[in-house]
Amino acid sequence: MNTEIKPRKIYWYGPYEGHEGRRQRRLLNDLGFNETASETILRMHKQILELQSDVCALEAELTAQAASQNMHLAHYREVHYEAVWIEINSPKV
Repeated sequence: MNTEIKPRKIYWYGPYEGHEGRRQRRLLNDLGFNETASETILRMHKQILELQSDVCALEAELTAQAASQNMHLAHYREVHYEAVWIEINSPKV
């Protein structure tokens, strides 16, 4: 039985190397993708992040619209109940 432990890879990144450069190097060197594939993966990753940001913005907008509609609905109910109350309590002619 072979109990040999493989050494863990250690990465040394420069202080100015961005996350994208690190990702691309990992895709190329560790995962074996070619340069075109790694660029495509990184572009798709960026697009996914942008889409997630758009979804969050739309959710916030929908939440704000729902809150506004609930305020309008509450006001309408208040006015309606007041009108019904006045109608019920008014003397019959």
